[in-house]
Amino acid sequence: MLINILMIIFILLTFFIGWYFLSHTKRPFLVFHPESNRNLSGIVRFGGWSLIVIGVVAAIATIMQNDVFISMTLLVGVIDIIAVQLMLVHFFPKIK
Repeated sequence: MLINILMIIFILLTFFIGWYFLSHTKRPFLVFHPESNRNLSGIVRFGGWSLIVIGVVAAIATIMQNDVFISMTLLVGVIDIIAVQLMLVHFFPKIK
């Protein structure tokens, strides 16, 4: 029962972060300006769509109640989020 609640929270978080990235491909957020950098806009778009896809797969895994599928989905989700964060680090403003 607890894994279902945690998976629902994970699904909601991935959908929200994915939607947030997709809605901010043409406007600034935090310290990033994807509207002025095409590479950053592509990374934000990729991160948004990948998180939406992971959210759908996580929802399917939760409905199926397959522990191996749930574990693989969580692992892929964590790797994806870390990869997007590492790509965004490259675009932090440089302090002079």
